[in-house]
Amino acid sequence: MKRWAFFAVVALAVAFVSSASAEPLARDKRIVLLVDEWKAVRNLPVVVAERLGYLKADGMDVTVMNVRDDVWHGDMLVDGRIDAVMAYWHHNVVNQSIGRDTQAIVTLGVTPGAKVLVSNQARDKYRTPADLKGSRFIAGGAGSSKTTVANALVVAGGLELGDYTRLGTDGKDKNLVALREGKADFVVAPTPDGAFYEAQGVATVFADLTTLEGTKKAFGVPFPSSTIFMATERMKQHPEIARHLARAFVRALHYINSHSTDEIAALVPPEVSGKAWPPTAPPPSCACSPSSTRSSGRSMCSAHTRTSSSSRR
Repeated sequence: MKRWAFFAVVALAVAFVSSASAEPLARDKRIVLLVDEWKAVRNLPVVVAERLGYLKADGMDVTVMNVRDDVWHGDMLVDGRIDAVMAYWHHNVVNQSIGRDTQAIVTLGVTPGAKVLVSNQARDKYRTPADLKGSRFIAGGAGSSKTTVANALVVAGGLELGDYTRLGTDGKDKNLVALREGKADFVVAPTPDGAFYEAQGVATVFADLTTLEGTKKAFGVPFPSSTIFMATERMKQHPEIARHLARAFVRALHYINSHSTDEIAALVPPEVSGKAWPPTAPPPSCACSPSSTRSSGRSMCSAHTRTSSSSRR
């Protein structure tokens, strides 16, 4: 992940700003959460948690900082500039492989929330994960979530990671050309990009990883994706931070699982959705009590945000 000048861009990175208070909270009540692109569908729970006031409950106050590019969070977690990160679970594996002890405190997604599409030219050659030897995947960087999905799919087919070629991603239009011209066989496309390649007639779905059913079909088990994670030492020293974040996001997941698509969409601000609020349906501005969980309920995230949890300064 690319290193980042933290203090130089902090004003641009703040996605949500805490309301002014006559009596500022004590430092041990303030939490900084770094989010890996809050506009991504996988990160809907942070929008819900912020809009419903869950992040400011229990006398705590969470400042959410957005990053729109790969950011190296390791140093910031260790030295206390941030308290937690909202990103894919595999970052914990990467962190531990280089001696940085982090762990997830709550799992937000149990599917990758993506589709793996195969080009029309290659679909007769690659029919199952066991056939993927020699394939070429548009999946981005070595540590990206898309590459993690490609790796998992290849391993699920009984192959080695060296049996396929990972290609960088240059945006949907260039990826489209690569698929059409036979320069790539597959693309890992997060929601909603998969529909773009299908609509252009260059690829079809090889594995639908946006649902729990499709994820289990591809991998045999659920696939932990978006999580909230912390430095293990910070979590031990300040368990109240871990507890607050876990409670806030489990409440958000309960809301997503027990409310309609329209109710959830009404929470999403225009800077995330790109749309103005409907004049007849202004977004709520006060915290709501979570409704009871309905585990079979559907939401904007489908199965991608089904609930699962584990339990400073």
